[in-house]
Amino acid sequence: MLKSARVNLALWNGLALVVALATGAALTLSVLAPTDTGLPFSPAWLKTTAALLSVLLLLLYALRVRRIATLLNGLEAIRHHCGKIHINSLNERLQLDQPITELHSVAAEYNGMLSQLEQAVKRIRQFSGDASHELRTPLTILRGETEVALRWGKTVEEFRDTLGSNMEEIDRMGRIIEDLLTLAKSESGELPLSIGYLSLSDLLQELYLQGRKLAEKKQIQVDLHHQEQGEIWIRGDDLRLRQLFLNLLTNAIRYTPDGGQVDIDVTCSENQAIVQIRDTGIGIAAEHLPHIFERFYRTDEARNRIDGGTGLGLAIVKWVTEAHQGTIHVQSTPGEGSTFEIRLPYRRRPPAEPPQEAAVPDV
Repeated sequence: MLKSARVNLALWNGLALVVALATGAALTLSVLAPTDTGLPFSPAWLKTTAALLSVLLLLLYALRVRRIATLLNGLEAIRHHCGKIHINSLNERLQLDQPITELHSVAAEYNGMLSQLEQAVKRIRQFSGDASHELRTPLTILRGETEVALRWGKTVEEFRDTLGSNMEEIDRMGRIIEDLLTLAKSESGELPLSIGYLSLSDLLQELYLQGRKLAEKKQIQVDLHHQEQGEIWIRGDDLRLRQLFLNLLTNAIRYTPDGGQVDIDVTCSENQAIVQIRDTGIGIAAEHLPHIFERFYRTDEARNRIDGGTGLGLAIVKWVTEAHQGTIHVQSTPGEGSTFEIRLPYRRRPPAEPPQEAAVPDV
């Protein structure tokens, strides 16, 4: 654009020169021409017309040159701002005083690009920080237990116990890395969703049966309440939705004391399917509720490690919900339990022949 503006200014300078020469020639002819020329116009008329034309063209030229000069100043300001931007100053934004609409459009696009770069850098830094922070603990445990075994281990059983503990930490690191990669790919749009029609009723029935088996050891009662007469159909990715509800269900069982209760309620309202997973567990304090969907946020660090959680489950739940144009809300009272509510768009009946759809990027 800067080169184009300079070319434009050069053309206007050339045009002004031509106009000046033509006007000068007209004025010269009007002065030298005899009084009685026999022409339909007099030298005085020619002189007046040439003067008015000169003033008009010079005025237009001045306005155009002023606009081009303003444009050049604005582009120079953008160029100067680009030269100052580096990885640690992506939060700076360009402010222009020039009134030219095109310049403000360029500035808006430029500021939008900076915002996207800033968010991308933040995600990369967050990923690096999260990975290093969460992997440091299991690596420290691995190193410590291995050093102890090498120095003091004498029997096969002692070495076997050490290797068993090491395998637990390796499994934990594997889950952390897998969940981190899932979130990183989802944010960059590289994790596709295989969208198709599926029965939410059947999906929750299967997860309910799994939940009963998981809850047997703690003697927790798991119940499914399907409050709709017909089957509930939705458009979504079966694998990701299964991951979403299984995460919530296992969390409910994990944080509910022995002999407690977990309920899965399914109903519909207008054009939404509503799934509530309620438990009579330990609950979540009010100050923690705004942060529970953040990566690695834990209300109790020690309990989470003992239970084998990675601190990423609810972040994945939130991503899957939003990728299906849904919403998630949580209500909780410490000592009484929690309720997670998922709302998803639904259909009462699928099409006669559900279309076969290729995998599409998440939204």
